[in-house]
Amino acid sequence: MANATANQRLTGHIKACEQQMSCVYARTTAEAKQIERRVAAGSLEVVMPGLYARPEYWSELKFRQRYLHRVRALAQKHPDWTFCSYTAAVVYGLSVSHANLTHIHIAAMPAQSTTPGSQVVRHRYAYRTRASEMDIAVTDIDQTIADCLVDASFVEGLIIADSALHEQLLSKEHLIEAVNKLGLNRRGVVTARRVARYADGLSESGGESKARALMIERGWQVPELQVELFDPVEPGRPYRVDYLWRVGDRLIIGEFDGFVKSEKAAEEGKLAKAQFDERQRESRLSLLDNCKIVRLCWDDLRDPTKLDRKLKVAGVPRAC
Repeated sequence: MANATANQRLTGHIKACEQQMSCVYARTTAEAKQIERRVAAGSLEVVMPGLYARPEYWSELKFRQRYLHRVRALAQKHPDWTFCSYTAAVVYGLSVSHANLTHIHIAAMPAQSTTPGSQVVRHRYAYRTRASEMDIAVTDIDQTIADCLVDASFVEGLIIADSALHEQLLSKEHLIEAVNKLGLNRRGVVTARRVARYADGLSESGGESKARALMIERGWQVPELQVELFDPVEPGRPYRVDYLWRVGDRLIIGEFDGFVKSEKAAEEGKLAKAQFDERQRESRLSLLDNCKIVRLCWDDLRDPTKLDRKLKVAGVPRAC
């Protein structure tokens, strides 16, 4: 009877964790043993040391959802932890490259003693005030952005900085000030300042930001973002384009084919209409005088030489 009751409690705990979009964790030593038995039976799997999930539930989650499930569980297990760096950025809802999300990042005052585990990185410094997002303690937005940008590459940093401006978590001036103040004398501050200088909240996705960052790194002219051009067939209808270069009397339009847009449309059952609208839009834009359209995709970002070839053929100028 006792085992049956313990099993029922664990089953209830698993359901509650899933409702809270959190991983399962043991609350007691007895529950830890129950979890071990379920792992051995295959009804739970280890998704991080000390954290678990039902395989059928976990397989349905996307990368970012899995990351946040781990963070929520750790926040519940360790309410004294303050999450920082890339982890805090994700909690704030910012776009962060998957390459930066291999670990969980926590802030610890120099005097604090914690043993976080192999997949948790502890940053020892006198961090700024704790904020709370989704009931998770994180470093404030200034500290979070500065920590990310002094650690990230230019490309990865621009994704985060663009996202912070786009979500209006801080202004461009505030961003530059935070980097200069909190990044002072830290390794990586030169790159962080360069990121802050190029950051633009008009960028609407991580893919758009990454493409632009690669353009900058590889010496291409920086495009205008989200420019409205009017339909030549129906002049009252505006179309916003992701990138625009004006070269003499010619227009070069850049469009980033982010899978997220199509995926969202598919989830809403509107994929066919979205694809038709996109073809119609491109057809109309191609009728503009002296206009060329270049479409960019994730494959171009994985192999930037493809990006170079496309921009060169389209006639995009090099930066001065």
